[in-house]
Amino acid sequence: MSLRLEVSNVLKRFTRKPVFASTSFTAASGDIIAIVGSNGSGKSTLLKIIAGVVSPSSGTCTWYKDEKEVDEEAMASMVGFVAPYLELYNDLTAVEHVNFIGELKGVEASKNAVAHLEHFGLDKTIAESSRLIGHYSSGMKQRVTLAMASVGDPSILLFDEPSSTLDEEGIQILFDHIRTASSQGKVVIIATNDSRERELAHRSVQLQLY
Repeated sequence: MSLRLEVSNVLKRFTRKPVFASTSFTAASGDIIAIVGSNGSGKSTLLKIIAGVVSPSSGTCTWYKDEKEVDEEAMASMVGFVAPYLELYNDLTAVEHVNFIGELKGVEASKNAVAHLEHFGLDKTIAESSRLIGHYSSGMKQRVTLAMASVGDPSILLFDEPSSTLDEEGIQILFDHIRTASSQGKVVIIATNDSRERELAHRSVQLQLY
């Protein structure tokens, strides 16, 4: 399977004012791209446009799979999304979160939910327990979010400041996961100002304030 992303003259306005200057770039299977820029430059907004959850005010953002345009319905199953603003439910367990995403994607996740969580360094005893997310630390919650994003083995991975709440062990697990995804031909896009995340990328897209 080959993947290709074409971002052409994309611009987003809020209350008539553009968030960032018109932006164009491409990505293909195996690429790790860093979206960089100062605070408020629109990195998160552009990532949401790439994910298909926000529409650009002008320009186009198009994904192709085997040279055929990917429609909105197919995108939902192809994308794994991680961001600090994604809400977790305090009254659910980690396994219940993973299974919930599996239901949304039409994937049977219950048999390997704990394995997903262990892969990102969440202790098996905790993952299997009835401990609710509301009692997790921020780093533990991030590991759960990463596990949720891996459900269904998505071919497009979109990360917004993914290592910001992780300890050193968690960061290495995350980076190894990203490198493996790239070697498998997946597309990884990271919105970041972290120097190590930038070094992980094959190239960067610099956003300019409008």
